[in-house]
Amino acid sequence: MSTPRRRALSPLHLVVKSSSGAEPLDSNSRLKRVILVSDSTGATAQKTLNRAFSQFDSCSTLGKDDCELQVNVFSHVTNEETLAGLIRRAKDQSALMIYTLSDPELRSKSLKMCELSAVHSVDLMGPLLDGLSSFLEEAPLGTPGGDDKVQRQDPRKTTLSSSYYKRIEAVEFTLKADDGSAPWLLKDADVILVGVSRTGKTPLSVVLAQQFGLKVANIPLVLEVPPPKELFEPCIDNDKVMCLTINPVELKRIRLNRLERSGAKQLEEAGGVKTATNYADRNYLMRDLKNARDLAQKYNYTEIDVTGRAVEETASLISELLTQKLVAKNVNNIGFENWVEEMGGDVDALELSS
Repeated sequence: MSTPRRRALSPLHLVVKSSSGAEPLDSNSRLKRVILVSDSTGATAQKTLNRAFSQFDSCSTLGKDDCELQVNVFSHVTNEETLAGLIRRAKDQSALMIYTLSDPELRSKSLKMCELSAVHSVDLMGPLLDGLSSFLEEAPLGTPGGDDKVQRQDPRKTTLSSSYYKRIEAVEFTLKADDGSAPWLLKDADVILVGVSRTGKTPLSVVLAQQFGLKVANIPLVLEVPPPKELFEPCIDNDKVMCLTINPVELKRIRLNRLERSGAKQLEEAGGVKTATNYADRNYLMRDLKNARDLAQKYNYTEIDVTGRAVEETASLISELLTQKLVAKNVNNIGFENWVEEMGGDVDALELSS
């Protein structure tokens, strides 16, 4: 079972301006502007906007000279006078106004001013705060920069969350179970990575542990050495085993680089052991990869091609796959239309945006 490749996206760059850095209006009528307003640093809003931009082909050149989309970020906006000035600016530029404001009164005034000025606007923070307030039955504090506030607290008074301890535990487990060193821990792992040498099992394991709190064990697959018997015990769920694969050309390049750095190539050139060259030999390499794929197909492991993928991207993909597998096991997936009917709704009466 192999995973589809995702479309590579160009990195996005924002044109950052302070609230006092007004630039002259551009006569280019095709230029679309976005004004991003935050009562804190605006970093979270920028990340959210980047993720949203990645869904539009026209935004793939953002930051380049020929780009027809420009984003101005205004941070630490905490009074209605500054806000009104920015909304007037958005109207003059026919810009989209995006804001993240924690103060409910300022947020309400922003919405009303945008409506009266006929300025297109998006409230990033409001719906989330309203939903949480309703669910928690508690009014939000309305103070900007929650992350900054946490960082300024006295460390002696800071309460560490359960997720923090979970990540610490996951990292400790992952280091113990690295490179097949503790096969008896496989049964306790959240995910097991298998793959030939130099497919990035260890760094990927660490990222999965640190960022997602997953206990990871990784097993190297070597032609001459059978995998540990614990990998095939009945208690091991094959759905949590991921087999890392890679393009042979890329693998050879990585292995040659590894040999040069370790001095093994010089050893072979001086008449050293022949096995030093097997490591990057194409025939050996192809057999190595075939052995891994045969194992994955035999036990129905999920194959993940790491060629050209950043470690963080592969980690996100694995986390997503694990969630999908968990849902598939615990939920009867009946599809949208059947779900609507089961809930007593009328599919034909629903109006869905395309």
